[in-house]
Amino acid sequence: MQTGRLGTSLESLLARHKPPRARPTGEPEAAEDEILRVPVEDIKPNPSQPRTDFNEEAFQELVQSVRENGIIQPVVVRRSGTAFELIAGERRWRAAQQAGYTAIPAIVRSASDVESLELALVENVVRQQLNPVDEAFALKVLLEDLGVTQEKLAARVGKSRSAIANKIRLLDLPAPIQESLASGALSEGHARALLTLEGRGEQIRLARRIAEKGLSVRQVEEEVRRRAEAGTPGKRALRSSIPADVLDQIRDSFFSLLGVVPKVRDRGTGGVIELPFKDADELARLLDRLP
Repeated sequence: MQTGRLGTSLESLLARHKPPRARPTGEPEAAEDEILRVPVEDIKPNPSQPRTDFNEEAFQELVQSVRENGIIQPVVVRRSGTAFELIAGERRWRAAQQAGYTAIPAIVRSASDVESLELALVENVVRQQLNPVDEAFALKVLLEDLGVTQEKLAARVGKSRSAIANKIRLLDLPAPIQESLASGALSEGHARALLTLEGRGEQIRLARRIAEKGLSVRQVEEEVRRRAEAGTPGKRALRSSIPADVLDQIRDSFFSLLGVVPKVRDRGTGGVIELPFKDADELARLLDRLP
């Protein structure tokens, strides 16, 4: 569902890159990271904003807070032609407009297209302002499209490398399940349980049952376990024969080495570790990382 969205936006953003404008005579110069009051009409949203949904109730609460307390934390912008482009703080900017503000405090930062996108992605991930699918895609873009190292990313967003790897695995789910996860109809716990099913059709059917019957994560995990055991008579299925912490360690090790999350398949007396790739370019990057 989501794959390629930000990648495409990044390409178009890079194609439209313009140098900072010269300031007219008499207009104050802005030092790096100086806070200025900027007209809201001179600010435009980031075309590669990783956040695609805004909870209306939470947004209206922010609008009311802005009316009562003002903009406590400045937005972050960069110059773009004769205007400014948001790097971080789109909700605050929109709330200020709705609250009737004509100008808001903004930190004017000198940032390239790639740096601007990285800052926007990291801020949204750290603030937990993204739904799980958008967060997974943001992390994937940071690692692959922007080339951020795993160590740097883990430190910047306050997550372990295994947590990042498990989050990115959500993008392996079928589009209908990603939609349900993004809307909140399914939790991440439900999604992780569904990932253990082999067939995409089976994943979708069980996801529908979760929504219809309100199954808990524990119930879904039990259902997945029963289905796995039923498909391998006389043998215990992968998720019951390999402890979850061992699977996390396997994924973390491969993710640390190659930047991809492997698929581990149990074959009774042995097993298979698969390394997925989406196209020839990704395969080439994967091969380059092999020792």
